Amino acid sequence: MGTRGGRREGSGPKKSMSPYGEKTSVIRVPSSLKSDVLVYLEPFRKGSRQESDRDGAAFPRAVPHPRPMPRPIYSGKILAGQSRFPSPAQDYEQKTLDLNDRFIANPPATFFFTVKGDSMIGAGIFDGATLIVDRAVKSKSSSIVIADVDGEWMVKRLYKRSGVIKLLSENPLNAPIVLKEGQELVIFGVVTYVINEAK
Repeated sequence: MGTRGGRREGSGPKKSMSPYGEKTSVIRVPSSLKSDVLVYLEPFRKGSRQESDRDGAAFPRAVPHPRPMPRPIYSGKILAGQSRFPSPAQDYEQKTLDLNDRFIANPPATFFFTVKGDSMIGAGIFDGATLIVDRAVKSKSSSIVIADVDGEWMVKRLYKRSGVIKLLSENPLNAPIVLKEGQELVIFGVVTYVINEAK
């Protein structure tokens, strides 16, 4: 007669399926901070390519919130048309603007990149431009993204339709990059603002 109870073969706790390779805990965070927390955790995911690229170079990591640095800003509008420009004395209040508040929605998920080349000039991205890139923004077809294709980093416009993925340039001299089977594409983040030097 068989016996009941006791430990059955194969029973008990299973090997951790956590993407971090260890036991995890459930915590509650404010909804507004969810994307920030996920960005902080991503480098610790098991097998994450955010640790390093194929050549061992470190990928950018999340950093603490930058310290505030507000600067004076004119409270009126600067006209670029033919209208008469009002005297600053007529409409001026002492206000300040912190560029972090104006251009950075998710500080821990935001990175700067410097552009080399002219493949995106049609999108207003010139050689030497500074890109503000947000990793918390979900990319979609037509987004301008920082992409890693087989270890090579580039800024392109993403095209996704009917199972076809392309990386498009904004310069007719540059052919589209069509992702082929076996190629690896990692979207690092979405370009939210472009800073070009005034000429």
